[in-house]
Amino acid sequence: MKRFVALPIMLSAALYAGPLTWDRLVQSAQTDPRFEAAQKRSEATSSPRNTKLWDKMELRYQLDGFSFAKHDFELRMSPKTFGEGSADRERYEANKAYELARFGVERSLLLYDRYERGVRYVMRKKINEINKQLLQVNSDRIEVLHLKSGSASFNPEDLMAALEKGATLKADLLSDSTALRDAELKMKIWVPDFDGVDLDSSFLPTMDELAQNLSNGVEVNENFPLVAMARGKRDSEVAQAKQDVSKGRDYISHIGVGYSLQIESRMEKYKDLDAYDVSGTGTYKDYKDEWVKETGCTASDITLCTDVARILVPDQDNRKTADKFFVNLAFRLPFFDSGKDGELKLQVAKLDAESDYLADVRDINQKVARLTEEVLAMIGQWKVQKEYVQQVNASGFMEQFAINAGSDPLLLLRAKESSLESDMKAVKLEYDIFVRYLELLNYAGILAREGSANHLREALK
Repeated sequence: MKRFVALPIMLSAALYAGPLTWDRLVQSAQTDPRFEAAQKRSEATSSPRNTKLWDKMELRYQLDGFSFAKHDFELRMSPKTFGEGSADRERYEANKAYELARFGVERSLLLYDRYERGVRYVMRKKINEINKQLLQVNSDRIEVLHLKSGSASFNPEDLMAALEKGATLKADLLSDSTALRDAELKMKIWVPDFDGVDLDSSFLPTMDELAQNLSNGVEVNENFPLVAMARGKRDSEVAQAKQDVSKGRDYISHIGVGYSLQIESRMEKYKDLDAYDVSGTGTYKDYKDEWVKETGCTASDITLCTDVARILVPDQDNRKTADKFFVNLAFRLPFFDSGKDGELKLQVAKLDAESDYLADVRDINQKVARLTEEVLAMIGQWKVQKEYVQQVNASGFMEQFAINAGSDPLLLLRAKESSLESDMKAVKLEYDIFVRYLELLNYAGILAREGSANHLREALK
């Protein structure tokens, strides 16, 4: 019973897997861990930033004496320096643009790997088919040579060469199978649930389409992700230099608002008291004995004594409520500071950042121009090879060649073999052309575009 239950599940799983197509291969970039990490990083840097109102804020406390009668509380703020806010905004925008361009570069590289692997698989299959045909032609040559072994025109060296070439072609076929299997394993990392590979060669643009696309050259502009990254790096470095310079403009060191608390029950002070202060109706009559002890007055009427004694008596907080608050301001005097050093550093930083940016753009221009030149030159070579193949495969050419060759089938086999070898060279040129063309698409940011079903057919603008 379990076997009957498991069978539909296995069939449905196999049906769900399906073959690997170009669409599935390209869409797998969206689920790549590197793509997700780059996307999160870009989103994190693009999120709205908090407005910085001050450099730092602190709560200060001061105890005025260990009698714990007076306590000062102060909320102190160090304001931002002059120009710091605009420098912060510039750097935020520069980093945001840089990370956005970096995300485009990451996505472009992921798609480059997939397109390159897919093109390699398609071209390797073509090479494998040509190798099979070459092996068949070589087998026919060996058979013909065996039949001619008794004739005067037979050359044993020709048979040995054919046998050696047969062994080489069989090794090439084995290499093709290994390369195709390795390519499938690599693509299974990106799309683990496919059943067979169905990468149609018609998905790829023709050589004429590539030549037409590159006929007017490729102009490097700021839409290229690598150029945008270089621009973001330049702007970020300049903004950072502005931040460094603004740190020297802290003309207001801090601003503080505080409250002075006095606890009367713990407040005491020394006061000079005379006889009238401690007499019967005096304010400090409770301190009469202490006053007498301090002054040594022995008169029965202490008012007759003129001595004064310093006595510790309670104190009172007689301040108004408004006077219990205070403001603390600190200013830095810039009269003896030189601001020229900071401005000079800023100018040097701007020049260095601009120089690095122009060097990056120049390097990209050179690489794009070189790749464009190489692709167009290879397309010219490819056309020469294909024209020869078409000429050899033409029915009229083969009929005329058969008439000229007479009854020697080895010449006909050599013509067919030559056609297949030229076709092999053309296919290998196609792969080299597509690899360089993919690099161009990578530089131009075409592979970074979202929503495209076939980036290889996108126009280079």
